[in-house]
Amino acid sequence: MKFWKLALLIIIILLLIGGLFYFQKKQEEKYHGLPIIPERTTDIPLYKGLKPDSPVYITKGNHWEEIFHFYENELPKNGWSLRMSQASSDNNEDGAGFISYWEKDNTPWVLSISAAYFKNSNKTEVGFDKSDRLNAAPWIDTEVSEICINEQPDRSDECFRMTDRQTIEQIVNLINGAIVAEQQQVYYNGKSVIDFGSIIIDVYYDLEKGIYFVSDNGIKWMKPEREFFELTKISKEY
Repeated sequence: MKFWKLALLIIIILLLIGGLFYFQKKQEEKYHGLPIIPERTTDIPLYKGLKPDSPVYITKGNHWEEIFHFYENELPKNGWSLRMSQASSDNNEDGAGFISYWEKDNTPWVLSISAAYFKNSNKTEVGFDKSDRLNAAPWIDTEVSEICINEQPDRSDECFRMTDRQTIEQIVNLINGAIVAEQQQVYYNGKSVIDFGSIIIDVYYDLEKGIYFVSDNGIKWMKPEREFFELTKISKEY
């Protein structure tokens, strides 16, 4: 009798160990292939409700805007600086979402966080990844003595000429320091044009989201720097 009790106990223990091993294996499979696991870092928080489901994290419902604002508020507290962000203009379209790039001192790579909501599954998918440092290739490498700024090209062809060399140099430095961006189909609503003589740059801006520079050289993006709006006067807000 004692033998059967002992044998039963051993079987139960083996089943528990096997079940625990299987559970742990399944859990680890969810993390397989994830470049960054926020809950295993000290400086990248995990938005409440996100669950690993390799190669992304998921949560039920449409939460991409909340997730964007969460990281926009929390990452700077841990030393991260936003370098670039792109977000859908229509929150209700299928696949609407965002992508943002963050840098941190003494960190040799760039943190990218993206999210998208898919209607069919009613889930928001979030990706965390590492990428190379963002490129800020200069577009204007010659001295500019005069520029022409058209604040509202959709209403008028007229532009005002600026000849103050110090102001022009500051504008050039801001544009040259902007980050090279990937092709973006939907720009911000505000638009102006700056003619530097050697290059014409279309400026798409949102006072809260950022600034796109578009020219024959490609596309660049910059945070909505107050200095740029004050120097160029392209927005009536400044």
